[in-house]
Amino acid sequence: MMDKRQWIVYLVRCSDESLYCGITNNLKNRLIAHNSGRGAKYTRSRRPVELVGASSAMTKSDALKLEYRVKRVSAESKYFELIKEEDKMTMKLKKDLQALKKELKALSKKIEKITAAMQKLGKPKPVKKAAKAKPVKKTAAKKTPPKAKPAKKAVVKKAAPKKVVNVTASDTVFALIKKSKEGVDAGTLAEKTGFNRKKIANMVMILKKKGLVKSPKKGIYVKA
Repeated sequence: MMDKRQWIVYLVRCSDESLYCGITNNLKNRLIAHNSGRGAKYTRSRRPVELVGASSAMTKSDALKLEYRVKRVSAESKYFELIKEEDKMTMKLKKDLQALKKELKALSKKIEKITAAMQKLGKPKPVKKAAKAKPVKKTAAKKTPPKAKPAKKAVVKKAAPKKVVNVTASDTVFALIKKSKEGVDAGTLAEKTGFNRKKIANMVMILKKKGLVKSPKKGIYVKA
């Protein structure tokens, strides 16, 4: 059966700094079409366009629903809406993987039990030979010393596995802003994170929306 989850929702920034949202099943060809004037009517006069973000693969129906939601919100919230949907899909995928892991573990135990039972059935039972009776010699009864109890083995507790913490791009930007008491500008953030200025602007916009960052001066960001 063919996998229908081959559509994605994408967000591009036009030459006039406006944002355009669309869906496609071939992102590379779609971006080429936008920049060659064969894409959407909106982007035809606003070339070149640059990719801002894209969702995971999904069905065409789900992609159209997400595109509708992204187009309804303001320009400042479009990227956040796209990322929010991506986080939901990631959480669902993690839950599905955990459920699959439990099922595989249970199946593995069943296979081990069946294998052990098959091995027992396959082994022939040994024939016991009749032992010859030996003459009993009368000897003085010796007291056998009591057997020493075997020492208990120390149980070594395994350390619990460390939890893996996923650090997002916005977490990285916020950590740098949080460290600076006097504030930090976009150029410094771009230099330290390796992100371009447009991505820094998007991250700051998300952090401002969450109430974590404020801007006392134009281009300067501090912890709220």
